[in-house]
Amino acid sequence: MSHQPVIDIHAHYRYPGQEFVPPPSWVSEERRRDQLRHDEILRSFDRIVEVAEQVGVDTRVLSLPAASRFADYDTAPARPKEIAELNDYLAGGVRDHPGRLLGLATVDAFDGERAAAETRRAVEELGLSGIVVDSARADTFLGAPETVPTLAEAARLGVPVFVHPTGTSLTPALIAQAGQLGSSYGRGLANGVALLSLIHRGLLDSIPGLRIVFTTLGIGALGIAGVWRARGGLAAADGRWQVSFDTMGFDPQNVAFLVSVLGADRVLLGSDFPHQVDADPQRVANALDGAGLSPTDQALVRGGNAAKLLHRRPAAVPAAAG
Repeated sequence: MSHQPVIDIHAHYRYPGQEFVPPPSWVSEERRRDQLRHDEILRSFDRIVEVAEQVGVDTRVLSLPAASRFADYDTAPARPKEIAELNDYLAGGVRDHPGRLLGLATVDAFDGERAAAETRRAVEELGLSGIVVDSARADTFLGAPETVPTLAEAARLGVPVFVHPTGTSLTPALIAQAGQLGSSYGRGLANGVALLSLIHRGLLDSIPGLRIVFTTLGIGALGIAGVWRARGGLAAADGRWQVSFDTMGFDPQNVAFLVSVLGADRVLLGSDFPHQVDADPQRVANALDGAGLSPTDQALVRGGNAAKLLHRRPAAVPAAAG
């Protein structure tokens, strides 16, 4: 049997000039040490590939969401020049590590037509495989009118949109009362609301070909979507709602739930490297076996779905005005 490449759809890097933000006081000492070690890895494409080889991941799909790059993302003006520099840097790393690294361009979806233009440049000129956007900016969620040009352009280009969790104005209260768990839950809340916003606004129907990926942190939105009779659209055989989720955390029950709602062909191996547990072979096997997936479905999750998702399928519609 030929080797099925393992593709990690959810992995990160850091820009060389990016300042290291010390962990907050509520972070445990163990996690504090991990973050210092991760910073060294994230700043080197060679080290990212080295760690991937150690755990048996064939390809990391790298991204750096705007909110992760800029601490004042919610309040500062848009930074189109700096974001373009991030994408130039990422494209260079991908070119230097063919087959081992792929890249999702950083796009500030809340920057309207300029964001759509950067999406176009990153895909058509730099050769990046898709885009990463934030779930929200200053409590305005993906799906707001200013984000539609980016979503439409990604669909036209035939590339996926990875929607990354982010904090909201509720985050400080969640951290104060529930620590790390509260922080993660709040970020997942934003991720899930981004999906519900797309459903509420009808964008999964009005933007044909939109392929969009969320993280396991946002898994709760699938229950709400089901209550509102959206489950049929999420799992429709005609593919009109092309929504996928990653396996972040590698919890068998979460994976089983995702497959039950979306189907095995809409679940992607994703680790949130290096911030969460990595996609080592035993951890992945335990998650997929524990979820009761067949060998065929496991092959899809390990890399088959990502390979298909990352293959460009441009739509036959006119380009947006440049």
